[in-house]
Amino acid sequence: MKQPAGAEAAAAPPPAPPPAYGAASMVDMEDQISWSESEALNTKAGIDAILKQGLRDQDGIVMESDADETLLFHIIFSSKVKLHSFQLKAPSDGRFPRSLKLFVNRGSGFGFDDAEAEEPEQSIELSADSAGEKMLLKFVKFQAVHKLSVYIDGNVGDEETSALSGLKFFGAPVATTNMKDFKRVAGEAGESE
Repeated sequence: MKQPAGAEAAAAPPPAPPPAYGAASMVDMEDQISWSESEALNTKAGIDAILKQGLRDQDGIVMESDADETLLFHIIFSSKVKLHSFQLKAPSDGRFPRSLKLFVNRGSGFGFDDAEAEEPEQSIELSADSAGEKMLLKFVKFQAVHKLSVYIDGNVGDEETSALSGLKFFGAPVATTNMKDFKRVAGEAGESE
C-alpha cells in the first residue's frame, strides 16, 4: 500500500542494549543475604543496621563494638554468590576501622580467636579517606561465597570502640545447573554404548 505524500514510515525501535557483563553486572548483594542466619558479634546492634538498605543509608545509625575495638560479622547468603567489591561508611572520628579481614566459607564455630590466627582470603587496610569509596576484592578468591566473615581488629584512632554506619557488597549470584531439571532423551537408564 502506498503511503500518502509527506507520511514517513514508523521508525523501528532501537535494538535492546546487550546484557551487562563483567564489573557492570555486579549489583548490591543486599537481596541475597539470609537475615535470620547472619549475625554481628561484640555489638548490641543487629547486622541489618549496617547492611540493610534504608538503615545503612542513615549516618545516625551506627553499629559500635561493645567490649573492645573488635567486631566480627557472619554474612550468610541465600545461595552462592561471587563478590567483586564493597563500600564502607563509618564515623569520621577515631572509631573508623583500620582494616577488614575477609574470610570465605568458614565453619559455624568461627570466632574471634580464629579470625586472629587464620589467614584471610583478603586483608584490606583502611583510612578515614576510604569512606564511601568502592574497594575491589581479589575476585578469584570470592567466586563461590555462601558465608562471608568480616573481622575488624581495631580502629584508626586507637579508640576503645570501633564503629560502622554502612557496608555494601557488590557481586552476582552464581548460576548453577539443577541436574534434576534434565530429562532422559533416549535409551534406558544404565544403558551405555
